[in-house]
Amino acid sequence: MPGQAALRIGLSALSLAALAACSGDDDSTFAERQELANTSPRMAVNKAEGSRLVRVFQEFCLDGAADPETRSARLRAAGYVPAGGWRGGRRDFVTNDRRPLVRLTRDGRSCAVGARASTGQTVAIHAAIGTWFPQAAKVRSSGASEIWATGRRPGEGIGITRNPLGPHDNEIILALMQR
Repeated sequence: MPGQAALRIGLSALSLAALAACSGDDDSTFAERQELANTSPRMAVNKAEGSRLVRVFQEFCLDGAADPETRSARLRAAGYVPAGGWRGGRRDFVTNDRRPLVRLTRDGRSCAVGARASTGQTVAIHAAIGTWFPQAAKVRSSGASEIWATGRRPGEGIGITRNPLGPHDNEIILALMQR
């Protein structure tokens, strides 16, 4: 029944668009909501090779101003669209071109990138941490997560979290966190 499959896909896209439009505190434009409606959740949070993951993290989380308005504007200028409004103090920006999701916090104290797990990500992240923060020190490792003190500012750290049961299959999140 190809017609029923198409209807289910269309209803899923409409549901995603409606969810994005109804979330609180959402300044998404109509065009952004339409683009999001045509983006499958598996494309929005896709596999990203390690080099792409660290490149996007550097571009949006390390470089430039840290305030969420400036980061949001830079993300939009780079082709990202918000996946709804601010929820729980966080907001995700996604693309359908294989770049990782970018998650911002409203207070500007955290910026993260996320993707489905893929080979080579851990090696690329560890190499990048050593380049970005030569004084970095791992302060915790549980297998599923790592916390690194950057050595740059007191209370600043890098977090790496792996979620094998995430809604998008084996997710990895790389985050810059500040107290």
